[in-house]
Amino acid sequence: MIRVQQWVDRLLFLSVSTGLLVTQLLIGFRFITVHLNLVIIAVTVGVLQAFVSSVTFTGVILLSGALFVAKLARDPAEVEVAHSEPVVAIVPVYGDANVLSRSVRSLVDSTHPVRVMVVPETDDGASLREARRLAGEFEQVRCLPNTRYPGSKAGAISCAVEQTEGRYIGVFDADERVAPEFIEHALARLEDADVVQGRTVPRPNGVVEALAYYESVLLSYVGRRLLYRLTGFRMAASRAVVFRRGAYEAVGGYDRDMLTEDYYFAYQCYTEGLTVRELLHAPSTIDAAHSMRDWWGQRKRWVRGYVQVFHRLTRDALRPTGYRDVLGLAICGSSLVGGMMLISLLSKFIVLVSIGAGLVTMVPVGTVVLLAACVRYLDYRRGPLDGVGISWALAPLLFPLYGVVFTRAVIEYLVGGAGDWYRVAKHA
Repeated sequence: MIRVQQWVDRLLFLSVSTGLLVTQLLIGFRFITVHLNLVIIAVTVGVLQAFVSSVTFTGVILLSGALFVAKLARDPAEVEVAHSEPVVAIVPVYGDANVLSRSVRSLVDSTHPVRVMVVPETDDGASLREARRLAGEFEQVRCLPNTRYPGSKAGAISCAVEQTEGRYIGVFDADERVAPEFIEHALARLEDADVVQGRTVPRPNGVVEALAYYESVLLSYVGRRLLYRLTGFRMAASRAVVFRRGAYEAVGGYDRDMLTEDYYFAYQCYTEGLTVRELLHAPSTIDAAHSMRDWWGQRKRWVRGYVQVFHRLTRDALRPTGYRDVLGLAICGSSLVGGMMLISLLSKFIVLVSIGAGLVTMVPVGTVVLLAACVRYLDYRRGPLDGVGISWALAPLLFPLYGVVFTRAVIEYLVGGAGDWYRVAKHA
């Protein structure tokens, strides 16, 4: 039965992805011929569409990129926290004992007091031992095994929240190196917000790792600029995030049934009307996927989680409590459609190149490359990264590649549901 499902999944994926590409190509090469004095004049109807798509893509990337770069380049304001109450910093861990000390030590070095709660799964002996070792080394670190809701990151967070006190809670990944001033900056912004989401920067120390870095820049941060401006929606994840306990309780915490608990948490915050603020300064660095197999598998899990969230939001929108229930569903749905349609960008480029207008395609490609290089330079100057390199030249490849993995993940969800977790290898 499972093998039949796998073949159905593969055939559907091949049909849909090929169909998207071929349909766009046929539109691009649809010819109208006009006979005039025995001369055949060929007019390519789809060329105009391809040209408009190229210009539109360039315009959106330019505007979104300019907004992001301007915010990233702005000097951070001086902060002053009116209290010294410690933040409860929760670090769920499963299978990442070799990198756990990276997160814990960076949190201990924070400029604001913290109480670090490391939450390993009870069946992960290596992480349990490492968490206990770190708890013995640092006074402000405690090992809190996930005995209440085992089996998920959301469950580990819930376990820690229920067994701790404090008005302010932070959640961080086991491989996350947190900037010393991040928590202090986040608390200052919590004066007029419910949730503060920090930026995470994948360490681009290889080709695949660089791909993950530029994906983060272009598809996560740049790609959401206009959405943030137009709708007020903000991402609130389950790493590099600090929130008020009351905000967490208002949405019921992270849902343990969701594959991407953070993506659903963001929509819960949005529909509840909570104020989420973004903090780009003092970013955390995280481990990126180190192989294409891990990159592909991790993104498939993420996208399947996005479809699961859309499924849940569709159900919630049947009994809306406000306009944000419907708008949230529209935002999530449009992101899914947009992700799949990234494949069609390739067909537009093929059309333009085939008619000798390849120079037109260099405008969006050059814009993406320039933007990627600019952000990489700013990250180098601001400290998270050690150099600039030349990997930014590969950034345009992300769009069709991500379109393929997006389409595959959507098909897999329709055939087999949300599926299970995918854990990538972490390097110490």
